[in-house]
Amino acid sequence: MLRIRREKITYRFSPDLKPVAEVSPGEIIEVETHDCFTGQLKSEEDLISEVDFSRVNPATGPVAVKGARPGDLLVVDIENIALGDRGFMVTIPGEGAFGSRFSSPKTKVIPVDKTKFQFNPSLSFPIRPMIGVIGVATEKEAVPCGEIGDHGGNMDATVITEGSRLYFLVRKEGGLLALGDVHAGMGDGEVVICGVETPALVRLKLGLVKAPDYKPLRPVVELKDRFITIGHGPSLDEAAQQALDDMIDLVVNKTGMEIAEAAMLLSAVGDLKVCQIVDPQKTARVEMPKIVLGDSNASLWKAKF
Repeated sequence: MLRIRREKITYRFSPDLKPVAEVSPGEIIEVETHDCFTGQLKSEEDLISEVDFSRVNPATGPVAVKGARPGDLLVVDIENIALGDRGFMVTIPGEGAFGSRFSSPKTKVIPVDKTKFQFNPSLSFPIRPMIGVIGVATEKEAVPCGEIGDHGGNMDATVITEGSRLYFLVRKEGGLLALGDVHAGMGDGEVVICGVETPALVRLKLGLVKAPDYKPLRPVVELKDRFITIGHGPSLDEAAQQALDDMIDLVVNKTGMEIAEAAMLLSAVGDLKVCQIVDPQKTARVEMPKIVLGDSNASLWKAKF
C-alpha cells in the first residue's frame, strides 16, 4: 500500500502544484498528516505567539488520480483515521468566540489513545476523529490551506470522518487531492479556533465519477444514512444560504422534484448546522436523509473504483 509521508506537504491548493504521487482509481493509500501547527508546539510552555504562521495548516499531497479530468468527480472514501498520542489546543487573545476575554495565550496538551482523549485529569471523552482540511486543486488562483473555497480546503466539518465519502469537482487534470488538520475531537463551531489538533495516519480509497449527471460546484459529503452540502461565506447567514442553495439544486437534479416541492421537503426533514464560526469565511452545512432519493441505501453517484 502506498504511503504518502508527512514531509510531502503544501500550504496552498493550486492548479500549478506538482503531484507527489499518482494512483489509479480503486487504489487504497495511506496519508500521514502533521497537526495544524506542523509540530511547532511541543509542550504547554510553547505559545501560539511563537508559532510561524506561514507553517500553519499544512496539507499532505497533492495526490493525482489517473484519468481524472476537469468536469469529473473525484471520489474519496475515508476508511480509517489513526490519531497521534496527544493533541494540542490553544487560545489566542482577540481570536475566536471568546477572544475578548483572554488576556494572554494558552496552550493545552491533551493525551489521546485509541478510544478517548483526556481533556483534564477528571474529564475524558470518546475520540471523534475528523479531517479539517481536505480538497483538490483550484481552477485558477492559489488558496491557502487554512482557507475554504469551492475546491474544499479548511471546511472544518465534523461529518468528514471515518466512513464518509466525499465528492469533489475536478478542476485540474489528476484532481490533486491534499489533506491535513486532523482532530481527535471538535465541536460544531470550533469556537476557540481549534479542535484537539493531532498528527494522524489516514487511509483512503480513491475513485472517479466520469461524466456525472449533475456536477456540484462544491464538495458533497455522503454518509451511510444522509448526504451533506457545505457552504462558506463572510457571514454565517451567507454560508448557510450557499449550503441550502447547493442542497436544493442537488435534490431537484437527483429526484426531478419541482423547486417548491424540494424546498418544502428540505424544510421538513433537512438539518441546517454550523461547521465553524471563527475564520474570516464561516462554514455551514445542510444534511438530508438518503431516503429522499427513494432508496436509503443509494449513493448519489456511481463511482468507478
